[in-house]
Amino acid sequence: MSITLPKVTYKSDSESDIEVMTFGETYKKLTKTTEHNPFAVHKIQFYLILIVTENVYSHYVDFKFYDLKKGSVLFVAKNQVQYFTEDFKNVKGFCIVLNSQFLEQNYFLSKNNNLNRLYNYHLENPVIHSEEMGNDEFIGVVEKLYFEYMLPNNFAKADILRAYIDIILLKAERVKQQHAIVGVKTQWLEVFNEFKNMLESNYAKTRSSRDYSSKLLISYKFLNDIVKKSTGKTVKAFIDDFVIIEIKRYLVTTSLSVKEISYKTGFEEPANMTKFFKKNTQQTPLKFRQKL
Repeated sequence: MSITLPKVTYKSDSESDIEVMTFGETYKKLTKTTEHNPFAVHKIQFYLILIVTENVYSHYVDFKFYDLKKGSVLFVAKNQVQYFTEDFKNVKGFCIVLNSQFLEQNYFLSKNNNLNRLYNYHLENPVIHSEEMGNDEFIGVVEKLYFEYMLPNNFAKADILRAYIDIILLKAERVKQQHAIVGVKTQWLEVFNEFKNMLESNYAKTRSSRDYSSKLLISYKFLNDIVKKSTGKTVKAFIDDFVIIEIKRYLVTTSLSVKEISYKTGFEEPANMTKFFKKNTQQTPLKFRQKL
């Protein structure tokens, strides 16, 4: 366990913002990694897509294991903690790595391809299974993406790769929309995402629901209604859960003391952080760390 939070940045073998590998190629690359241990918990600074084509596999993301089978697709977002298990070498599929700046500028901040639910792990399950797709599927598109990625002819390669990524992401967003909670308006999701982004940057400074509603220039009641309709939680409960995840990430991926973590996550007194953590998890931070 390191003294600082292991953050794995995007590093492609090419100049592309998109990297595509088979699971076999990915496993080989992972075993040669020296900067961090990919089979231990680490925090990623890019976006990841895992598509299983044969056998089954469980991947660890933010303190849960997600079971994947043929046709399953897992979307792991920037800033989530994850690790690969040794069983990864026994499964077949494809791994897509996306530069965070590329994805955020072209999709999350784009008015044309705005992904409101995909990669929004506070709202949605990060896994899509084949049965949710109906007559549609991901594997064929991903196989074409990989073929293009490996093709030696570089003419228009970046544009073609981007076109396949468009199809994959929009297919996934369509599935999320089909299975979404009825009655959640697109405008509400946009406000929710703005609130979530604001919370990510400011949670160590304030956990006040009213501070965030004020910054968003909306009433506290309206923000609470949006968060409750979108997640089933009050805005206060959502903020508390968000902070708990951040504390857990520090506990799992660093050797920082409880005192140091309390200051990093916005608590003036370590005792207050311990009380807050125990109230929300029924265990102390040290007990949580010892179990992992």
